[in-house]
Amino acid sequence: MRASRVVVLAQVVAAITVLVYASMLPTPPGAGVLLAWETAAVAAAIGSALLVLGFFNVWLPRGDAVDTTVAVAFAAGLLLGHPLLASGVVVLARCATVAIKPRGHTLESVVEQTARRTLLIACAYAAAYWFAPSVLFHLDPRLTWPELAFVAISAIVFIIVDALIEQTHASLAAGIPFVSLLSGLLRLQGWMLAAEMSTAVLAVVMFPALRYWGLLVTVALLLVMRQSFALLLEVRASYTATVEVLARSLDAYDPGRRGHGERVAGMVAHAGRLVGFQGRALENMTYAALFHDVGRLGADEADEAPTMESAHVLSGVGFLSGAIPILQVLDSAGDVETSLDEEALIGAYLIAAFSALDSDINTGGREGRELARSIGTRLYSATRKNVDRVIQRVEQDMSEGNPRLAQLADVVQ
Repeated sequence: MRASRVVVLAQVVAAITVLVYASMLPTPPGAGVLLAWETAAVAAAIGSALLVLGFFNVWLPRGDAVDTTVAVAFAAGLLLGHPLLASGVVVLARCATVAIKPRGHTLESVVEQTARRTLLIACAYAAAYWFAPSVLFHLDPRLTWPELAFVAISAIVFIIVDALIEQTHASLAAGIPFVSLLSGLLRLQGWMLAAEMSTAVLAVVMFPALRYWGLLVTVALLLVMRQSFALLLEVRASYTATVEVLARSLDAYDPGRRGHGERVAGMVAHAGRLVGFQGRALENMTYAALFHDVGRLGADEADEAPTMESAHVLSGVGFLSGAIPILQVLDSAGDVETSLDEEALIGAYLIAAFSALDSDINTGGREGRELARSIGTRLYSATRKNVDRVIQRVEQDMSEGNPRLAQLADVVQ
């Protein structure tokens, strides 16, 4: 059984165990009490909010989604007054969302998310039962400072643990280092996590006074946040489209090397993640791989050595500025004066090694091996051994026809 499925199974067992424990706790004396029809109405309102937010999830290039329902799921655990009811609403809303928009969902992903949220809702309820029972389905809009502090701390812990479990599952499923994934998450979505924490607190605090209007305000805030993030992804996608157009200009100039830059960039992106690069550093590395041959545009013949330095050609392109140090290392064959930054050295070493590999496979050439060796000598011995192991793993993935490599041309995450 795959490690990711073992984690999902462990989540399911833990969720059931904690949910049974929390459900057996008697109603605390400080908790609010609503009539059955009022409870049903609040449950329906929360379920509708979850359904709307789930319908507007933001999909990333790799096929996964940015989920904006975590704040409402936290609020459900405290507002509905019983963990079984709260988790049931969350599970039903998720199943309804998947039924309406099945794209990107698998049975494993649905079970993983529902088990994760059920576990966290039960834990939040149990914590409130023991430390702040008056916040459970509270009717008094005047929470004390200790109660407000409990709600804030609980929301922070709920959302952080939710993200950690999600990244653990993604790391095991994709074979990408956990630290790399987590760092990338914080770089890209850190402000969203902070906004979700504050929105979760607001949802709980506003409910006694505003009731359904409070939920409506919560959903509106989350949708505005979602739209802002979607616009950010659109801007990044426009950069990616520009990069693809520029990269294909090399193919038009030298048809014999068609797709060389994209293939090398894909392998470098895969290897970079395995080495531990993420975020902007990984983007810079893959951009450098895409354009490592741009200097060839100045050659009279396709097989002639480049007459211009790739770093010089791209020096005026602002959003590619981070790739320039890596290209400078490649242009200078790892000369000491341009190889002081270890990130640039590792990126250049990966590009040279995979460029040589792709040339061997697709053009029958032997170019790049001397360049890779000369750059490799500038790396610390332990670093080079680690990078060489990653290179061998990527080569093995290629030889085995690993389907992940077909997706690696989508290098901007």
